[in-house]
Amino acid sequence: MLFFMRHHRTCRIAAAVIVLSGLAAAQGCKPEPWQPTVSSPPRTESILVDHRTEGSNHRMAQGAVAWYQLSGNHLLVLDHSGREISNTVLAPAGSAPPAVDIVLQGQELGVLLQDGEVTLLDVSAPWRPALQARIAPNDIGAVPVGLGTLDGEIVALCGDTVRSLDGDVLARSEGDPVTSIVDHGGRRLHVAGRRIHRRAGDAYMGTASLLQVADEDDAPVGAALLFARQEGSGALIGLLGEDCREIDPARWTIGVIGSTLRLHQRGSRILVVTDQGLQVLRRTGVGLVREWVWRQQGLRDAGWLDDDQIAVAGTFGRGIVSVGTPVATTEPLAWHAAPGGLTEAASDGEALVARGPGGAWRYVVGRDPVQITLPDSPLAPPAQTAAVLGWSMEIEDDGRARLAGPDGVKIIEAT
Repeated sequence: MLFFMRHHRTCRIAAAVIVLSGLAAAQGCKPEPWQPTVSSPPRTESILVDHRTEGSNHRMAQGAVAWYQLSGNHLLVLDHSGREISNTVLAPAGSAPPAVDIVLQGQELGVLLQDGEVTLLDVSAPWRPALQARIAPNDIGAVPVGLGTLDGEIVALCGDTVRSLDGDVLARSEGDPVTSIVDHGGRRLHVAGRRIHRRAGDAYMGTASLLQVADEDDAPVGAALLFARQEGSGALIGLLGEDCREIDPARWTIGVIGSTLRLHQRGSRILVVTDQGLQVLRRTGVGLVREWVWRQQGLRDAGWLDDDQIAVAGTFGRGIVSVGTPVATTEPLAWHAAPGGLTEAASDGEALVARGPGGAWRYVVGRDPVQITLPDSPLAPPAQTAAVLGWSMEIEDDGRARLAGPDGVKIIEAT
């Protein structure tokens, strides 16, 4: 049957060539020799996003009444019960990379997009952020990779420099990225390469990965700074004195599992956010003690909503967990699941199904995804080859695409 169909198609093409040749001869024209049809090589001029659905939730910031949450290139404003109040589009879908960092300073909110643009918003009306400015990397003088605050102003962490949003260099390292900067006791300290420096070129004063000025509640005499020091698959959290040395490590330094992402203080308590979950530490008369632990893979950020509730966000979506008083609980109070951190996907003929550590989802194009239950067996692997008239493409194991056509073979790499 296949042979007959192909032969029949060839006959029809040949007949068409004969007819065209006869017309050309009748008009006194010499017909061009027939050539097989070859499609144009694939080429992307632009990308149009027809539909977007919420995925991983990223960094957040907490105000007195509002919770500011990043999701893709959207800024969500939530109340302290997790209810969405407003949704601000920071950039049209497909036109810019996602937002990667956020910081709240007074009534000004700074949001960093992955391409280095900083968006400033006025949140004097906390439920309705108003755009103030968009600041390009060229205006800052370098490409920011994170945001911070210094002297009551939002600043940009730009690899080996810290800069004001006007472009002034506020701190510089000798090559390692700056991960924290604080002002304390008339000194400006920055952390680069796990070393605390006062100025570029200074001998290091101590070791840390993250650094904050320590709250005074229940802190030991001489405590000036709160630190996290990453040590492989875990980290040390503790207190430093004015000399940037640990205060009684046996009592005031404690280990946590995972990579430390954030430190948030509230009175005598310290919220430690890691990629493995949350821990709440408390400063007591006998030292730093572990009060509460909540395990959660895919965590991206968390923050205090009040003394007893913590907002969490990650590849699983977002939610609220209670530290509980006097008995802690690990059950979420509110939960908004979203498809993120997905590791495999396939088509069931009508929709896409995908899953990751946070669960499985079914997505019909143009509709919201629905959470489903899938068996533990692997999904069918996606196709890695395709062919059109005269062209073929294969996605190789290293992620590159091999494009073969009449003019040879090209290798395409994702950018």
